[in-house]
Amino acid sequence: MSTGKASYFAELYLQTTMAAEMYIQTLPSEERQLMKKLEQSFASYFFRAVEADNSGNEVPDEWKNYFNGKQLSSLQRKLMGANAHINGDICEALVSSFSLGEIKMLKPVYKKYNKTINKVFGDLFESAIGSHKRLRNLHSITFGLDKVYGKMMLQKWRNRQLRLAEFNFERCKKFERVKKRTANKRERIDRMIIKRLR
Repeated sequence: MSTGKASYFAELYLQTTMAAEMYIQTLPSEERQLMKKLEQSFASYFFRAVEADNSGNEVPDEWKNYFNGKQLSSLQRKLMGANAHINGDICEALVSSFSLGEIKMLKPVYKKYNKTINKVFGDLFESAIGSHKRLRNLHSITFGLDKVYGKMMLQKWRNRQLRLAEFNFERCKKFERVKKRTANKRERIDRMIIKRLR
């Protein structure tokens, strides 16, 4: 409900959290506890970034473009927030809060959760093409395949973070290489959002 920079992604994140809670309630007890643990750990990274920005401290790298960007639209901030949170925070939340065994137990329900995320993505997508002429034209030109591609990319991002967390425990050198590549991709995506969605 605030008017600060954090409010744009917070609105999207609230929708995602509500959808997550509905999904979590359908799970057996053990899986429910693991997903709740992930959601709580995951959320804390966004709140830390908000707190750092509010107090004038250095914002975590994955959130710098979001909080330091000037004259960004609501859509740009939502997409950049999603990029930071998915391509920066999920792996950190998994590695800091779970053992490798717990990650492997979480894996099937984490992947099924992609369907729930797709609903939130669909709502954001419809809102975006309704308010952004360039996206509306792209949607028409591609006969709606842009929406399918967007869902595929979202799933790919989330699954990559899960694999990255597993690499942290099983293949440390690969973990460092993939983490660095992911950070570079995250940066390129932010630049594309800034450049193409003005």
